[in-house]
Formats: sequence, structure tokens, C-alpha cells
Amino acid sequence: MKAFKGFNADLTCRGFQYEEGKTYEHDGNVALCSGGFHAVLLPLDVVNYYKPKDSVYHEVELEDVAPSRDGDSKVAARKITVGAKIGIPGLVKAHVEAVWASVKKPSEKVTATTGDYAHAATTGDYAHAATTGDSAHAATTGDSAHAATTGDYANAATTGDYAHAATTGDYAHAATTGRYAHAATTGRYAHAATTGDSAHAATTGRSAHAATTGRYANAATTGYSAHVRSSVKDEGSIAAVLGHGAAAGALGCWIVLTERDDNLNILDVQAFKVDGKKVKANTFYQLVGGKLEVAS
Repeated sequence: MKAFKGFNADLTCRGFQYEEGKTYEHDGNVALCSGGFHAVLLPLDVVNYYKPKDSVYHEVELEDVAPSRDGDSKVAARKITVGAKIGIPGLVKAHVEAVWASVKKPSEKVTATTGDYAHAATTGDYAHAATTGDSAHAATTGDSAHAATTGDYANAATTGDYAHAATTGDYAHAATTGRYAHAATTGRYAHAATTGDSAHAATTGRSAHAATTGRYANAATTGYSAHVRSSVKDEGSIAAVLGHGAAAGALGCWIVLTERDDNLNILDVQAFKVDGKKVKANTFYQLVGGKLEVAS
């Protein structure tokens, strides 16, 4: 199982020394917070445990994983293989892909519509709602229940914990209010928003915005002229722009900025902590010529 793990800068974790490329096996009981090797399945959950300032992150491969969960995507395993180092931009990109994949998994409880202007709604736990027509909405209120839309102007919303919302059409929005619930959009002018703790928002379309208000909640965009904001006063929250765009954050969080040329080739990627001095809180910034500038 592919996962992500944080370490101290010297590649130690709780006093244990790791090495990249090495495999380690735990002899005792495997359970969250008591035994085994711990990692997270959703990339950005790793910053809940290891803050960016003093940590390094690696992709890892897990074997014999304990089935229980501890709120977010943290798991424990008997065997771990330490893979390549991955930076904050890499975590963000991987997280966008992971969130999007999570809402596309099949379920035994699904309400689905295929016509334009057709809505789908569910209220039970673990029940999913999906629509494929334009201007069609999907909504769920139960825990672990997902909502997904593929048509233009179609919105997806969830209110339960661990419930994800995803849209692929232009002008289509995704929103979640529950804890550990993620929102993702891929269409142009499509917004993603989360309000729950440890809930992430991600967009990949042009001029698409992502915003989070919960603690330990991260926001990321990869589209052109896309804006991202984290309103959380916490070092565990990240607002990242991987395309052309700007990022803003509350005091204490981090912003990741990408500069690209007219052909969308990456020129530079930098991370900044919103310290209130060099980087002001709730102010949108962008990279220009490799330097931090207030966005116009």
C-alpha cells in the first residue's frame, strides 16, 4: 500500500533512525498509536504530525496494515519501505490525485442521475450521490457519503464527516462542511471549499478557487489564474498554487507558490510561512522573477 510519512530532518521518527531505500519490520502488536510503523494515506494529512519547518516527507510502501483509523488517514503497518523524498509541492499534487480517486470508487449505496438538470441526494451514512448531466446537483448529509458531478454548472455538497465532494464540469462547485471531508474540482471557474477540521480543498481548473476554514485543512490549486486561501491560524495548514495564480493564508500557515512561463513550464517553486512580517496574513502573493510579490 502506497502511503506518505513525515520524519525529523535527520530521517528519525520517535527516536528510530530510518534510511531511504531500506525496509523495516515490526515484531510486536500493530495498532494505531501503540505499535507498528505509522504513515498517512492522504498526502497532506502528514503535516498534521510533522510541521514543514523542521521535517522531511517521503513516499513509503506499507505491508500488513491495521484496519482501524484514527480520525484522518493515519494507519499503522507491520512493514515499511522508505521511498523517495517528496516536497510540499509534490505532496499537494499527490493529494489532489488521491482525493479525486477517493470519490470515484464504486459503492453499494449509490443514487445516480444521467439527465441534465437532474439532482441526486442521500441522507444515510456511506451512501453516495452522483450526477452526469449539466446543471445537475448532488448532495449527501450522512457520514462517509460522497457526492460527485460531471456536468457543467453542476454542484456537489456534503455535510457529513469523512464525506467527499467532487466536480469535473466548468462552473461547478464542490463544498464540504464535515471533518476530514474533502472537496475537489477540475473544471474551469469551479470552486472547492471546506469548513471542517482536517478537510482539504483542491482545484485543477482555470480561474478556479480553493478555500478552507478548518484546522489542519489544506487548499491547493493547479489551474491558471486560480486563487487559494487558507483561513486557519495554524502551522499545519497549507495553501498551495501549482499553476498560474496566487495564494493567501492566515497567520502561522504556509503558502506554496509556483511561477511558470507562457508555455506553462515551471520556472520556480517556493514555500513561505505567513509570519505577519515578510508575508502578511490574508494577503494574496505570487512569484515574479523568483521573488515574492503581492498579487495585483
